[in-house]
Amino acid sequence: MFKGGKNTSNDNFLPQVENYGTLKYPFTLNFYDDPPIFDVTIEDFETSALDRLRILAEIESSAARNRSWEESKSVTSAQCSKYLPLSPTLTKNPNCDAERRRDHLSHFVLRLAFCRSEDLRRRFIKAETTLFRIRYEQDIAAEREAFLNSRDFNWIPVEDDERRMVNLSADRKSEKYYKVKWTRVPDLVEKRKVLLKGGWAYVPSRELSSIVFQEFEVRLEKALETTARLLPRLDEDTRIMPILNNLSQGFMSGISSDWANNSGQTNSDEIKAEQVDDLAKKHFPLCMRTLHSTLQKDHHLKHHGRQQYGLFLKVLGLSVEESVAFWRKSFSSFTDDQFNKKYKYNIRHHYGLEGKRVNYPARSCMQLLIEGASDHGCPYRTYSPENLQSALLSAYAPLGLRQSDLSEVMAAVNTKHFHVACTRVFELTHASSGVTKGQGIGNGESVTHPNEYAAKSMDLQKTSEAMVVDYRCLSCLDACVIPPSALMSRRKPSTKAPDMDELKAEALHQYQDTDGHFSLVRNFRLADLVTIMNGVCGSFSIFSSARYLLTNDPDYLWTAMVFPLAGLMFDFLDGKVARWRKSSSMLGQELDSLADLISFGVAPALLAFVVGLRTYLDTVILTGFICCGLARLARFNATVALIPKNNGGKAKYFEGLPIPSSLGLVAVLSYWAKQGWIEGQQGLPWGTTTLWGIEGGRGEVHLVSFVFAFWAAAMVSKTLRVPKP
Repeated sequence: MFKGGKNTSNDNFLPQVENYGTLKYPFTLNFYDDPPIFDVTIEDFETSALDRLRILAEIESSAARNRSWEESKSVTSAQCSKYLPLSPTLTKNPNCDAERRRDHLSHFVLRLAFCRSEDLRRRFIKAETTLFRIRYEQDIAAEREAFLNSRDFNWIPVEDDERRMVNLSADRKSEKYYKVKWTRVPDLVEKRKVLLKGGWAYVPSRELSSIVFQEFEVRLEKALETTARLLPRLDEDTRIMPILNNLSQGFMSGISSDWANNSGQTNSDEIKAEQVDDLAKKHFPLCMRTLHSTLQKDHHLKHHGRQQYGLFLKVLGLSVEESVAFWRKSFSSFTDDQFNKKYKYNIRHHYGLEGKRVNYPARSCMQLLIEGASDHGCPYRTYSPENLQSALLSAYAPLGLRQSDLSEVMAAVNTKHFHVACTRVFELTHASSGVTKGQGIGNGESVTHPNEYAAKSMDLQKTSEAMVVDYRCLSCLDACVIPPSALMSRRKPSTKAPDMDELKAEALHQYQDTDGHFSLVRNFRLADLVTIMNGVCGSFSIFSSARYLLTNDPDYLWTAMVFPLAGLMFDFLDGKVARWRKSSSMLGQELDSLADLISFGVAPALLAFVVGLRTYLDTVILTGFICCGLARLARFNATVALIPKNNGGKAKYFEGLPIPSSLGLVAVLSYWAKQGWIEGQQGLPWGTTTLWGIEGGRGEVHLVSFVFAFWAAAMVSKTLRVPKP
């Protein structure tokens, strides 16, 4: 497709590139029937495709953000003017042919990148068809008509006799009609905008564009399938394949224009090491906030995490000296000598002061989203839905993010528009600075680089602070001539970040949107009902234990021991149902903890009391066992977002022994019951001991109770980390 040149010169002249042909582009619109056969450099090959991909990614972003057609057209037109302009022929622009040549080349390069899977082809066709439609509507009428006349669309003009025969509308006598096979205009048939008769669709001239768009889409789909069959021939080309692999990631992360290769400071004000913590809480995207939180918690980051976060801070404005100071303070568990030997060299290497002395750029969203990246990638892709929602609320609730806002964010995540989800979080958390829905980081653009997010956030804060200063100056001047009541009317209502009580109320309101009786129950998700079944099993176990105490019927004892096991089954099942239905909620997480407390905390403790742990100290220890389980579940809900995650977004380990592990104690009690080693039969193993007072008094305790005490301590342990399967 792209031909190299031949050296036709002698030794006394520089090599010349022979051009095998030059295409002429008479129209702005193009069906891209013929591939480019001119010579092109690798740089032009890549840059032209990147510019077009920026436009297509923004088109898909507009669809994911539910923009209206006019808004999408406005944003796309601005992107086209910026990255891939096309001048009408009538303007007689000397660069007209060069612009259309570049458009032609970029389209075919992206064909190579997006032909390799059904999903990529589908998304590419949809975005390209939308771009063609926008250009079609904005093209000059005369040029559009000339383009249509230059092609054969196989539509047949309807003569007057045929019009009368099929009884076309008489109120539009001046309007022309064309007939085509009805299968070519399914959208018009669906909207009942055409007359159907004998397998033909009679299309008014005002709707001919639908045929043009359908023809463009069908031809592009066939061309992509052909390209996919021929693509393996390029597998050995080490120059082109890496470019195509990177381009194919563009729909997930977008393409950044100003940040992709930025390796220098982008913030006009230099950042100090002591400012980083405050900036992270106010301005950093979730990927960098997660790294910062992990660093503050563990006082260490793995190599890829240090590289990603260090380059981010460098581009944000942290000098090499301040960077060394920041990392030294963060790595507080190391001595100065250990830090200098292990980490200082790498920090200076990032700034181009050691090794190859390359000034490395910060990583873009595309790099963070590449399949097989390290654990320090994009949380919107790597976290599970439950962990992502918890992390978002934990990080951005003080900046105005509410539980009710998460539905929009998760909708973008579920469709794999991760940069759109990040952009929506930016809009929500900067609403107090005047950022509205659809505005993005400016001019409707999406976030495509972590530094882009942070820099824009910091710029908005500076603008707000400048406006406050200007307002104060204006107030001082106006106070001399304007009545206080008029001055008060100018003030805007202050915005206040919601506190935790408001967030909890917001989390409950999502279940109260429906009026009427039992609206809370009717709005439960399927996963919530499965979780409640866990609590039901625990409750039945408790009542069965009580019936055994009243009747001494062993059937009730065995029933009480079986129900916690059934509760464990529902505890495993509710998470799978939530992921299957792609629906989760904060209320569901709370339900899960409460059900676990009943089935794996209260029920096992009561079983222990039933089989014989009935002394005063026994009941004190069993009460402590229940309270430690309660504290362990509360800590899990509060800190789950801070625990390191694997590539699947799940926590790598449990902090402390998980409360369902108490079923191990239930299994031991079951074995003792089978052997008759319970109260009323042979008695508990190991007997009792008296810690103080007389035998049989309050100081008596079963030695078995200390097993429950040890289990309780293990559940609330901070240092015990149980690997998660």
